Amino acid sequence: MGRRRDDARVLRETARGALGGAVGTGAMALAAHLRRRRFTRRHGITPEDAGVVLDYDDSEHVVIAAATLTRHVVGWSPRSSQERTALFWLVHWGYGSAVGAAHVVLQRVLRREPAAGLAFFTASQVMALGLFPVLGETPPPWHWERRLVVTSFVQHAIYAGVVAAANAATASPTLTARLGRRRG
Repeated sequence: MGRRRDDARVLRETARGALGGAVGTGAMALAAHLRRRRFTRRHGITPEDAGVVLDYDDSEHVVIAAATLTRHVVGWSPRSSQERTALFWLVHWGYGSAVGAAHVVLQRVLRREPAAGLAFFTASQVMALGLFPVLGETPPPWHWERRLVVTSFVQHAIYAGVVAAANAATASPTLTARLGRRRG
């Protein structure tokens, strides 16, 4: 019976983390949308005519990275613009949601906030700075334009902060009590 209870708890915690990841992904997507809208309005152009990457996490580079993996792993890559769009959204929401579960693990391991949130932000940012040059055909981060580096840090701070807040809000009373005791 104890094993079943542990399995159920792990499944619940993983789902809680994925939900937090989805909420964080939504916040990050909203911030990217608002940034893109402000940029295009300021320049008097449509988003389609922008012709500039405002954020690698909200660009064709996500599709390039994902297509590189799917091509090597399952022998498939998107051929049409609809497939590329579907792959972008699948990766954006799937990856962002799944990674949110890592914050729950960090909460358990570090047993306190803001340490878990800061570690989660750092890991998210390191992944972004590493995955795009390796898989997404971007230059290494030290060659990124300053605005792209700043945007990446701001976007991942939004993501990590919202994930941490969502996971804290949905934590069990036992975990919340433990986290609270460790802060004081």
